[in-house]
Amino acid sequence: MPRSTALAVKIVLFAAAGCGFIGCGFAPAGAGGGGASSGGPLGTGNASGTGLVGGGAAQNGQAAVTGMNCASVMQPLAKLPPDILIVLDASGSMNNDIMDAQCNNGCGATSKWALLTPAISQVVAATDDTVNWGLKFFADTDNTCGVGNNVAVQIGANRGAMVTSAIMGRTAANGGVTNGSRTPTRLAENAGAAYMRGLTDQNPRFILLATDGLPNCQPGNTDSAADDSAGAVMAVADAAAMGIPTFVVGMASAGIGTASTTLSNMSNAGGYPRAGNPTYYSVDSAQEFVSVLQTLVGVAATCTFTVPEPPNSDTDRAHIGVVINGTELGRDANHVNGWDYTSTGMTAVQVYGSACDGIMNGSITDVKIVFKCIIN
Repeated sequence: MPRSTALAVKIVLFAAAGCGFIGCGFAPAGAGGGGASSGGPLGTGNASGTGLVGGGAAQNGQAAVTGMNCASVMQPLAKLPPDILIVLDASGSMNNDIMDAQCNNGCGATSKWALLTPAISQVVAATDDTVNWGLKFFADTDNTCGVGNNVAVQIGANRGAMVTSAIMGRTAANGGVTNGSRTPTRLAENAGAAYMRGLTDQNPRFILLATDGLPNCQPGNTDSAADDSAGAVMAVADAAAMGIPTFVVGMASAGIGTASTTLSNMSNAGGYPRAGNPTYYSVDSAQEFVSVLQTLVGVAATCTFTVPEPPNSDTDRAHIGVVINGTELGRDANHVNGWDYTSTGMTAVQVYGSACDGIMNGSITDVKIVFKCIIN
């Protein structure tokens, strides 16, 4: 006989044929013919019967089930940390000061690189246990337009020390960037998105693109300084279409001329624009960069949870419920207000709408999954 339905248990057992998780109206375990009622996710209504789950007729138009020896299980959910790949501009202009003024032999300790890379190390170290960080420089294969498929730091937990070490490896003795290049933003975004797409975990994925100016290195153009704004915007849009949004952070000098418009267009395409004008996140100091990074980490901390292994042979990941603060949340394939699987593998779920808002602001503190008993 094919599998037909599922039911839920928490402390007491319920069984149902052809009914959902809420309102199935059966007797609790060991109950006789008396009435049983409860609020929340464990059902409502009255039932009569004997035995494990009752054997008589149930209310609400549902037929009672007899002879089933199965217990569904409710378990707490583990929140999945976001995967965030920092795609960091290592162009020669990062050796200029925050307003892009040049210095003899680079600006060293007052360069954009020296001012802003410590902010990255600070935020990454502070969020090591809540974010899976990674790092990619651009350019990273030569000092012009070369962008490889590899990253400087692989996405993973506890990457703070590795990110700091990689940044120091690109830092000159005077505090500026070594081997400064052009600004191949399109190529870097494409490579970063391809890397993120190749990850096998179910964590939400983001790119954090930090740059100080106009994209160049237009593919097919012999002039490496040729404007590649359209290509960079398209690359960000393509990543978003893969389910990999991009946060765009621009140094103060990026707001000069057409670069500001380009970065705003990139931010809009990335899916998480800043409110106001410009729509990219503009920073002009280390302290401001720290604040922006902390904000973006908060935005990236979405309501995604891993689904554990089914606890017994009578349960599976296809028959689950998500319970928040004791009340079951409906599944919503439109991703407006409810929950849904993040993939066909059913190894993670994401919560949407007001429930996610509650999880984020702390008003919802109890999130559980119920593995519902499958009736054969």
